[in-house]
Amino acid sequence: MTSILLSLPTELLEQILGIVIAVHPIPAHVLVLNKFIFAIASRILYQHLDFSSTSAMARFPPIIWGSETLRKPNSIAVRLSGGEVGQGAFRQIRRLFESTRFQGVTESDNLELEDLHLCMHSTSDGDADDQNLSALELVNPQRFKWTGPDPAHHFSIAIVAPAVDVLFAHFRTWTRLQDLHLSNIAFPGDTKGLFPILPTLRTLYIGRATLVPVAPLARLLCNPQMSLLTTVRLVDCYVESIWGPRLRRIDLEYAVVQFHTPRGKLLDEEAEQSRRRCAEILDRMRTVVRCEALTERIIGGDRVDGLGVFE
Repeated sequence: MTSILLSLPTELLEQILGIVIAVHPIPAHVLVLNKFIFAIASRILYQHLDFSSTSAMARFPPIIWGSETLRKPNSIAVRLSGGEVGQGAFRQIRRLFESTRFQGVTESDNLELEDLHLCMHSTSDGDADDQNLSALELVNPQRFKWTGPDPAHHFSIAIVAPAVDVLFAHFRTWTRLQDLHLSNIAFPGDTKGLFPILPTLRTLYIGRATLVPVAPLARLLCNPQMSLLTTVRLVDCYVESIWGPRLRRIDLEYAVVQFHTPRGKLLDEEAEQSRRRCAEILDRMRTVVRCEALTERIIGGDRVDGLGVFE
Protein backbone atom coordinates (compact mmCIF):
# COMPACT_ATOMS: atom_id res chain seq x y z
CA MET A 1 0.00 0.00 0.00
CA THR A 2 2.84 2.36 0.88
CA SER A 3 4.49 1.73 -2.51
CA ILE A 4 1.27 2.78 -4.24
CA LEU A 5 1.18 6.02 -2.23
CA LEU A 6 4.79 6.77 -3.06
CA SER A 7 4.07 6.41 -6.78
CA LEU A 8 1.48 9.18 -6.69
CA PRO A 9 2.25 12.81 -7.59
CA THR A 10 3.14 14.85 -4.52
CA GLU A 11 0.18 17.22 -5.01
CA LEU A 12 -2.28 14.30 -4.98
CA LEU A 13 -0.52 12.65 -2.05
CA GLU A 14 -0.84 15.85 -0.03
CA GLN A 15 -4.61 15.88 -0.56
CA ILE A 16 -4.92 12.21 0.44
CA LEU A 17 -2.82 12.66 3.58
CA GLY A 18 -4.81 15.74 4.50
CA ILE A 19 -8.02 13.68 4.51
CA VAL A 20 -6.36 10.79 6.39
CA ILE A 21 -4.99 13.06 9.11
CA ALA A 22 -8.37 14.76 9.53
CA VAL A 23 -10.24 11.49 10.17
CA HIS A 24 -7.59 9.29 11.84
CA PRO A 25 -8.21 8.82 15.59
CA ILE A 26 -4.45 9.10 16.25
CA PRO A 27 -3.05 11.31 13.45
CA ALA A 28 0.55 10.88 14.62
CA HIS A 29 0.42 7.24 13.50
CA VAL A 30 0.39 8.47 9.90
CA LEU A 31 3.81 10.02 10.43
CA VAL A 32 5.60 6.72 11.05
CA LEU A 33 4.98 5.11 7.64
CA ASN A 34 8.32 6.31 6.26
CA LYS A 35 10.45 9.43 6.01
CA PHE A 36 8.89 10.62 2.77
CA ILE A 37 5.34 10.39 4.18
CA PHE A 38 6.54 12.02 7.40
CA ALA A 39 7.98 15.02 5.54
CA ILE A 40 4.62 15.72 3.91
CA ALA A 41 2.24 14.65 6.68
CA SER A 42 4.04 16.50 9.46
CA ARG A 43 3.62 19.80 7.64
CA ILE A 44 -0.12 19.11 7.29
CA LEU A 45 -0.53 17.90 10.87
CA TYR A 46 1.23 20.83 12.49
CA GLN A 47 0.09 23.54 10.08
CA HIS A 48 -3.28 23.90 11.80
CA LEU A 49 -3.22 22.93 15.47
CA ASP A 50 -6.63 22.25 17.03
CA PHE A 51 -7.03 21.42 20.73
CA SER A 52 -10.33 20.23 22.19
CA SER A 53 -9.25 19.86 25.83
CA THR A 54 -6.78 21.19 28.37
CA SER A 55 -5.24 17.73 28.67
CA ALA A 56 -4.60 17.67 24.91
CA MET A 57 -2.54 20.85 25.22
CA ALA A 58 -0.70 19.36 28.21
CA ARG A 59 0.25 16.32 26.11
CA PHE A 60 1.55 18.39 23.19
CA PRO A 61 5.32 17.77 23.17
CA PRO A 62 7.78 20.62 23.72
CA ILE A 63 10.20 18.86 21.38
CA ILE A 64 8.74 17.52 18.14
CA TRP A 65 10.38 14.66 16.28
CA GLY A 66 11.78 16.05 13.05
CA SER A 67 11.29 19.65 14.20
CA GLU A 68 14.37 20.71 12.23
CA THR A 69 12.15 20.43 9.13
CA LEU A 70 8.94 21.61 10.76
CA ARG A 71 7.93 25.22 10.39
CA LYS A 72 5.62 27.11 12.70
CA PRO A 73 1.86 26.55 12.43
CA ASN A 74 -0.37 28.88 10.44
CA SER A 75 -3.24 28.66 12.89
CA ILE A 76 -4.04 27.49 16.39
CA ALA A 77 -7.54 26.80 17.71
CA VAL A 78 -8.47 26.00 21.30
CA ARG A 79 -12.05 24.76 21.67
CA LEU A 80 -12.97 23.92 25.25
CA SER A 81 -16.36 22.96 26.65
CA GLY A 82 -17.85 24.80 29.59
CA GLY A 83 -16.71 22.02 31.92
CA GLU A 84 -13.08 22.95 31.22
CA VAL A 85 -13.41 26.29 33.04
CA GLY A 86 -10.92 26.52 35.88
CA GLN A 87 -8.68 23.72 34.56
CA GLY A 88 -5.76 26.06 33.88
CA ALA A 89 -6.37 26.46 30.16
CA PHE A 90 -4.44 29.71 29.73
CA ARG A 91 -1.51 28.33 31.69
CA GLN A 92 -1.40 25.42 29.26
CA ILE A 93 -1.69 27.77 26.28
CA ARG A 94 1.28 29.74 27.58
CA ARG A 95 3.28 26.54 28.03
CA LEU A 96 2.42 25.61 24.46
CA PHE A 97 3.56 28.98 23.07
CA GLU A 98 6.74 29.36 25.09
CA SER A 99 8.09 25.80 25.26
CA THR A 100 7.33 24.35 21.83
CA ARG A 101 9.88 25.35 19.26
CA PHE A 102 9.36 25.42 15.53
CA GLN A 103 11.86 26.23 12.80
CA GLY A 104 12.12 29.98 12.27
CA VAL A 105 10.88 30.84 15.78
CA THR A 106 13.46 31.78 18.41
CA GLU A 107 12.92 32.32 22.13
CA SER A 108 12.92 36.09 21.61
CA ASP A 109 10.26 35.98 18.88
CA ASN A 110 6.51 36.10 19.27
CA LEU A 111 4.76 33.34 17.37
CA GLU A 112 3.31 34.96 14.25
CA LEU A 113 0.06 33.27 13.28
CA GLU A 114 -2.47 33.77 10.53
CA ASP A 115 -5.31 32.69 12.84
CA LEU A 116 -5.75 32.33 16.58
CA HIS A 117 -9.20 31.10 17.62
CA LEU A 118 -10.35 30.63 21.21
CA CYS A 119 -13.73 28.99 21.85
CA MET A 120 -13.83 28.87 25.62
CA HIS A 121 -14.77 30.63 28.84
CA SER A 122 -12.46 33.01 30.66
CA THR A 123 -12.33 33.03 34.44
CA SER A 124 -12.05 35.65 37.17
CA ASP A 125 -10.53 33.11 39.58
CA GLY A 126 -6.78 33.67 39.77
CA ASP A 127 -6.25 30.37 41.57
CA ALA A 128 -7.97 28.43 38.77
CA ASP A 129 -6.17 30.03 35.83
CA ASP A 130 -3.99 32.90 34.64
CA GLN A 131 -6.16 36.00 34.92
CA ASN A 132 -3.58 38.06 33.04
CA LEU A 133 -3.95 35.90 29.91
CA SER A 134 -0.18 36.18 29.61
CA ALA A 135 -0.09 33.54 26.87
CA LEU A 136 -1.36 36.23 24.50
CA GLU A 137 1.81 38.26 24.90
CA LEU A 138 3.71 35.46 23.15
CA VAL A 139 1.78 35.61 19.86
CA ASN A 140 1.17 38.12 17.09
CA PRO A 141 -1.82 36.97 14.98
CA GLN A 142 -3.33 38.45 11.84
CA ARG A 143 -6.81 37.21 12.75
CA PHE A 144 -8.09 36.71 16.28
CA LYS A 145 -11.42 35.21 17.25
CA TRP A 146 -12.79 34.53 20.72
CA THR A 147 -16.24 33.02 21.01
CA GLY A 148 -18.19 31.09 23.63
CA PRO A 149 -18.67 27.32 23.56
CA ASP A 150 -22.42 27.38 24.16
CA PRO A 151 -24.99 26.76 21.38
CA ALA A 152 -25.78 29.62 19.03
CA HIS A 153 -29.25 30.18 20.47
CA HIS A 154 -27.89 30.48 24.03
CA PHE A 155 -26.92 34.04 25.02
CA SER A 156 -24.13 33.50 27.53
CA ILE A 157 -20.99 35.36 28.59
CA ALA A 158 -17.65 33.71 27.82
CA ILE A 159 -15.36 36.75 28.13
CA VAL A 160 -16.04 38.18 31.59
CA ALA A 161 -15.46 41.87 32.35
CA PRO A 162 -12.12 41.45 34.22
CA ALA A 163 -10.74 39.51 31.25
CA VAL A 164 -11.75 42.26 28.81
CA ASP A 165 -9.34 44.77 30.36
CA VAL A 166 -6.30 42.51 30.07
CA LEU A 167 -7.38 41.18 26.66
CA PHE A 168 -7.56 44.66 25.15
CA ALA A 169 -4.19 45.49 26.72
CA HIS A 170 -2.66 42.60 24.77
CA PHE A 171 -4.18 43.94 21.56
CA ARG A 172 -1.88 46.95 21.87
CA THR A 173 1.16 44.69 21.34
CA TRP A 174 -0.20 42.94 18.24
CA THR A 175 1.27 44.73 15.24
CA ARG A 176 -0.28 42.48 12.53
CA LEU A 177 -3.92 42.28 13.64
CA GLN A 178 -6.29 42.70 10.68
CA ASP A 179 -9.48 40.89 11.71
CA LEU A 180 -10.93 40.91 15.22
CA HIS A 181 -13.97 38.84 16.21
CA LEU A 182 -15.27 38.93 19.80
CA SER A 183 -18.46 37.25 20.90
CA ASN A 184 -20.20 36.48 24.20
CA ILE A 185 -18.53 39.39 25.94
CA ALA A 186 -19.43 41.56 28.94
CA PHE A 187 -17.69 44.92 28.94
CA PRO A 188 -16.43 46.36 32.24
CA GLY A 189 -18.04 49.35 33.93
CA ASP A 190 -14.92 51.52 33.63
CA THR A 191 -14.02 51.79 29.94
CA LYS A 192 -11.70 54.79 30.05
CA GLY A 193 -8.77 54.00 27.77
CA LEU A 194 -10.16 50.53 27.09
CA PHE A 195 -10.19 50.50 23.28
CA PRO A 196 -6.67 50.52 21.80
CA ILE A 197 -5.90 52.16 18.47
CA LEU A 198 -5.25 49.36 15.97
CA PRO A 199 -3.94 50.94 12.74
CA THR A 200 -3.76 47.60 10.87
CA LEU A 201 -7.34 46.53 11.67
CA ARG A 202 -9.62 45.93 8.67
CA THR A 203 -12.68 44.18 10.15
CA LEU A 204 -14.25 44.27 13.60
CA TYR A 205 -17.03 41.98 14.82
CA ILE A 206 -18.59 42.30 18.27
CA GLY A 207 -21.47 39.95 18.99
CA ARG A 208 -23.65 38.97 21.94
CA ALA A 209 -22.25 41.75 24.05
CA THR A 210 -23.58 43.52 27.12
CA LEU A 211 -22.70 46.90 28.63
CA VAL A 212 -21.27 48.04 25.30
CA PRO A 213 -19.64 51.46 25.88
CA VAL A 214 -21.15 53.63 23.16
CA ALA A 215 -19.02 56.78 23.42
CA PRO A 216 -15.59 55.04 23.66
CA LEU A 217 -16.52 52.76 20.75
CA ALA A 218 -17.64 55.72 18.64
CA ARG A 219 -14.43 57.58 19.47
CA LEU A 220 -12.41 54.56 18.34
CA LEU A 221 -14.29 54.24 15.06
CA CYS A 222 -13.80 57.89 14.13
CA ASN A 223 -10.09 57.93 14.98
CA PRO A 224 -8.13 58.85 11.82
CA GLN A 225 -5.52 56.17 12.64
CA MET A 226 -8.21 53.53 12.03
CA SER A 227 -8.48 54.41 8.34
CA LEU A 228 -7.98 50.81 7.15
CA LEU A 229 -11.13 49.68 8.96
CA THR A 230 -13.73 48.82 6.32
CA THR A 231 -16.27 46.63 8.12
CA VAL A 232 -17.74 46.85 11.61
CA ARG A 233 -20.51 44.40 12.55
CA LEU A 234 -22.26 44.83 15.89
CA VAL A 235 -24.53 41.82 16.32
CA ASP A 236 -26.88 41.42 19.29
CA CYS A 237 -25.08 44.14 21.20
CA TYR A 238 -26.76 45.72 24.21
CA VAL A 239 -26.04 49.04 25.86
CA GLU A 240 -27.00 47.55 29.22
CA SER A 241 -28.17 44.00 29.97
CA ILE A 242 -30.04 41.83 27.49
CA TRP A 243 -33.24 43.26 28.98
CA GLY A 244 -32.15 46.78 28.06
CA PRO A 245 -31.84 48.59 24.71
CA ARG A 246 -29.90 47.19 21.79
CA LEU A 247 -27.03 49.21 20.37
CA ARG A 248 -28.09 50.99 17.19
CA ARG A 249 -25.98 52.95 14.77
CA ILE A 250 -27.91 56.10 15.64
CA ASP A 251 -26.43 55.80 19.15
CA LEU A 252 -22.92 55.92 17.72
CA GLU A 253 -23.84 58.78 15.40
CA TYR A 254 -25.24 60.77 18.32
CA ALA A 255 -21.98 60.26 20.22
CA VAL A 256 -20.00 61.55 17.23
CA VAL A 257 -22.17 64.66 17.03
CA GLN A 258 -21.60 65.23 20.74
CA PHE A 259 -17.84 65.03 20.23
CA HIS A 260 -17.98 67.71 17.55
CA THR A 261 -20.44 70.05 19.24
CA PRO A 262 -18.54 73.24 20.16
CA ARG A 263 -18.17 73.81 23.88
CA GLY A 264 -17.64 77.50 23.44
CA LYS A 265 -17.74 80.25 20.84
CA LEU A 266 -15.92 79.46 17.62
CA LEU A 267 -15.05 81.56 14.64
CA ASP A 268 -17.25 80.93 11.63
CA GLU A 269 -14.42 79.19 9.82
CA GLU A 270 -13.66 76.92 12.80
CA ALA A 271 -17.34 76.06 13.21
CA GLU A 272 -17.61 75.20 9.54
CA GLN A 273 -14.53 72.95 9.73
CA SER A 274 -16.01 71.17 12.74
CA ARG A 275 -19.32 70.60 10.95
CA ARG A 276 -17.55 69.36 7.83
CA ARG A 277 -15.41 66.96 9.83
CA CYS A 278 -18.46 65.67 11.68
CA ALA A 279 -20.32 65.09 8.42
CA GLU A 280 -17.36 63.17 6.97
CA ILE A 281 -17.20 60.90 10.03
CA LEU A 282 -20.94 60.25 9.95
CA ASP A 283 -20.78 59.36 6.25
CA ARG A 284 -17.95 56.93 6.91
CA MET A 285 -19.72 55.42 9.89
CA ARG A 286 -22.88 54.82 7.83
CA THR A 287 -20.76 53.03 5.24
CA VAL A 288 -18.70 50.93 7.64
CA VAL A 289 -20.95 50.11 10.61
CA ARG A 290 -23.77 47.55 10.57
CA CYS A 291 -25.89 46.88 13.65
CA GLU A 292 -27.65 43.54 13.41
CA ALA A 293 -30.10 41.37 15.31
CA LEU A 294 -29.37 37.68 15.01
CA THR A 295 -31.16 36.19 18.01
CA GLU A 296 -34.37 37.32 19.64
CA ARG A 297 -35.90 36.79 23.05
CA ILE A 298 -39.23 34.95 23.18
CA ILE A 299 -40.67 37.70 25.35
CA GLY A 300 -39.46 41.05 26.64
CA GLY A 301 -36.32 43.00 25.92
CA ASP A 302 -35.60 45.30 22.97
CA ARG A 303 -37.33 43.46 20.16
CA VAL A 304 -36.85 44.28 16.48
CA ASP A 305 -39.19 43.86 13.51
CA GLY A 306 -37.71 40.68 12.15
CA LEU A 307 -34.07 39.67 12.27
CA GLY A 308 -31.42 41.40 10.20
CA VAL A 309 -29.82 44.82 9.85
CA PHE A 310 -31.39 47.78 11.63
CA GLU A 311 -30.37 51.37 12.19
